[in-house]
Amino acid sequence: MRIRVMLAALLVVLAATADAKPIAGTASLSGAVQAPAAFQAAQVHLMNTDRNVLFMVWTRGGRYQALNLFPGRYEVTVKKAGLATDPQSIVLEPGDAKTLDFALREQAARPVRQGEFGFTSSVSSDVKLVSYDELYPREPGRDVLEKQCMYCHGRNFFPSKQYPEPTWNTFIDVMLGIGADRGAMIPSGTLSAADRQTVLAYLTKHFGTTSERRGLRMDAQFPLDEAALGKAMYVEYYLPLDKQLDAANKQRRTQEPHFDPQGNVWYTDRSVPNRIGRVDPRTGEVKDFMMPDPKADPHGLTVDKDGHVFWAETVGFHLGRLDPATGSMMRYPMDSTGQRKGRGHTPTLDSKQNVWFTVIGGDMLGKWDRQTGKSTVWKVPTAGAAPYGIAVDKDDNVWFAEFRRCRIGKFEPKTEKFTEYAALSQPCTIRRLGVDSAGIVWYGGFNNGKLGRIDPRSGAIKEYDIPMPFSEPYDVWPDRHDDIWISDGGQGGALIRFDQRKETFTYYPTPQTTDQPKLAITREGAIWYTPRSSVKAAVGVLYPDVTTMTTLAAYE
Repeated sequence: MRIRVMLAALLVVLAATADAKPIAGTASLSGAVQAPAAFQAAQVHLMNTDRNVLFMVWTRGGRYQALNLFPGRYEVTVKKAGLATDPQSIVLEPGDAKTLDFALREQAARPVRQGEFGFTSSVSSDVKLVSYDELYPREPGRDVLEKQCMYCHGRNFFPSKQYPEPTWNTFIDVMLGIGADRGAMIPSGTLSAADRQTVLAYLTKHFGTTSERRGLRMDAQFPLDEAALGKAMYVEYYLPLDKQLDAANKQRRTQEPHFDPQGNVWYTDRSVPNRIGRVDPRTGEVKDFMMPDPKADPHGLTVDKDGHVFWAETVGFHLGRLDPATGSMMRYPMDSTGQRKGRGHTPTLDSKQNVWFTVIGGDMLGKWDRQTGKSTVWKVPTAGAAPYGIAVDKDDNVWFAEFRRCRIGKFEPKTEKFTEYAALSQPCTIRRLGVDSAGIVWYGGFNNGKLGRIDPRSGAIKEYDIPMPFSEPYDVWPDRHDDIWISDGGQGGALIRFDQRKETFTYYPTPQTTDQPKLAITREGAIWYTPRSSVKAAVGVLYPDVTTMTTLAAYE
């Protein structure tokens, strides 16, 4: 009976890939994965050590198949909770279609770490996963941390830090706007002196120099749709560390993927010194451009139709522009009158290639005019809104998320009219939003695990519960079929597809434990992201159906 089931599963896999045409110059690897007991959707990690690129696929019916792999040397391993296997090495040449089988064995019980429980994994496995109450003990300071800090940073930010008291104290100063060019992130008057001392003591005790790097364990496992996962593939392009530039931080912090007309993927690097970078997905080649101000903190970027890259600076209130052909950079004041200051956040383009941007510190929406080269800013109606994510609809109306006020704003450039929509679940924090082809606006409730939709024609608002505890939807963005993709870091990291016709969620756990601040989706439906809080800095992509791939390049 078991042989017939395995044979049926094999026939399904072969049928699904029979019509897949490999991309020229690539290779493939497939095989069987056996285990002492039945299992579903084990992760197969294929690390190309020549190019520092990871490919990850899932098993389906005890078999896996990885298509469109770069040629080169690979370290391949299979990951599944409670099971283990030794890595195997293999060399793939262009055009190869090789086989590599694995036998999993039971693994002795030990402390749960990154990459286990079947819902997340990582290239590094040095982070212990514990329950929420173990991670955040019920002591004085937890309530303050949850209300003042965690609602923005998320639940996995603090356990990854091991700072002494003076460093935590300095960070609290920064959040209060003391000696910081960014301005206050904790509103004035909301953190008393006594609460400050309490939360400082809590941070120092539980996330100090002697603490262990930890992460939040989910006692509920991700729902694994083996049929969907068996067709999918992740690719992560790891960024190199410069011996001199990254000597102090020993890490890089990527954010905001966007595509250029040549099929490259651009990102911001918010580690110091700041950089704007580019990955060629066809080769894995990485090229960085140093920022004019190494501490300007480039939050978001966008790329125009000519390939010029625009970024928004959170320090200095400038919009930057890079010409990749020459490497030249220019900086434009976000308020051309010089009368206002703020913290730039996220830029986007309208149909005339004007650059619109949000100003999170200063409560403004801005526009850089393509014809004049000057910027204009407008105050949003609600004080303390902290405008965050931004999107432009087909009529060039500008939509933006009010991070701290739990609203979605709309700005009509022709009339300079603002309209605001309050989310159903109050209070909440909203980071980003997207607009589908029908004009429906989608948003995520970062701190309450909601997915929301607004119909601008009727004003009707509907919200869905994302079906996992501790969900933190960061970005929501529609693909070409108007399926809504959600970047969620709350359970250790997943991209989630929401089928709005069936109202169903499908989970794709990420290769590393991380959040993903921004999504960008190609015209073929590949989901690009940046694993900002991961152990290894990268630019990544999920192919929901690897059999439909026609190129490794990324085009809008």
